[in-house]
Amino acid sequence: MGKKKGPGKGAYNDFLDGERLRDNADIKTTLQGSGSGSRAGHVRGRGKGRREKKPQLTHFLCLPLVNTGIKAQLHAALEKFKQELGTGLGVSEKAVRPVGTLHLTLGVMSLDSPGVEEVGKVLEALDLGALVKDAGTMALFGESVKEAEVEAQKPDEFKPLRIDLKALLPMQQPHKTSTLYAEPMDATGRIIPFAETLREHFTEKGFLVPDTRPLKLHATIVNTIYAKPGRQGRGQVEPKAKSEHKSGVMSSQEQPHDPCNIIEANSDAEAEVVAAKERSEGHGPNAKSWLRFDASTLIERYKDFVWAENVCIDRVQVCKMGATKILGEDGDVVDEAYECVFEKMI
Repeated sequence: MGKKKGPGKGAYNDFLDGERLRDNADIKTTLQGSGSGSRAGHVRGRGKGRREKKPQLTHFLCLPLVNTGIKAQLHAALEKFKQELGTGLGVSEKAVRPVGTLHLTLGVMSLDSPGVEEVGKVLEALDLGALVKDAGTMALFGESVKEAEVEAQKPDEFKPLRIDLKALLPMQQPHKTSTLYAEPMDATGRIIPFAETLREHFTEKGFLVPDTRPLKLHATIVNTIYAKPGRQGRGQVEPKAKSEHKSGVMSSQEQPHDPCNIIEANSDAEAEVVAAKERSEGHGPNAKSWLRFDASTLIERYKDFVWAENVCIDRVQVCKMGATKILGEDGDVVDEAYECVFEKMI
């Protein structure tokens, strides 16, 4: 059953990792009504020459990838990858995203308090198992099959969604990129239609920031925005001084907006601010980053690499922007994770 998650200790309100950019009171968007007619309003500037103001992103809809059964497998793969980066491949291991932040972003949101409550109700009302079955039908027969034929051929047995995370792909050009991601592979072909149905539903309800690009599911592995060296100047936050940071989501001309892409941060406040700005612009060919590097060697070396096998997609979550740092007994940061506000099991 869906349930609301209580705020984590010290959790911040940024997308994909980071430190809080503004107080919630500064959020300039509201949910106009509820139900299918609701819409997230974007504040427009007044007067001549004023452009429409982009809304502050506060939450994202996602399919989490990390659970008890798969975390060790993902952790081992990421540690191996970080060791390889230390051999001089052009990017710091600090750019590698913490295992607890890995997820597949379906869309990003800009919500006030009433909007947050409404999105929870919409998630709770969904029959996710039925959506997975429908996705299986679409994968088998396509969307052009007549409704009566589809109903007659629908499989009765529910089979859990399972994927493999494979390869390492660039968000921009291979020789000049700032973001690398792993691709979810589903032998049954259900993950994409299931994810597209969820994105369409929450967009129609007015919760997701509209994105007309095709949905490109991905798990961000590397983002150089979190590896900028020499951040000791004004506004610098030491890694242990804060237990929360902001992050973001993804997108591109061919790769849609996604909370994972909007960027996930784990370094310092300045990186988080830059990350939040980049989130709204996406991770496409024109996305801004302090460092682009030639990832051609990495991409070739990891083209057949399997980050994790048989990952069970067993829930849908609404999470706050900004990953929270998780400290070990000695006070060191051992992982990061996004605060889940609502979740529903499939």
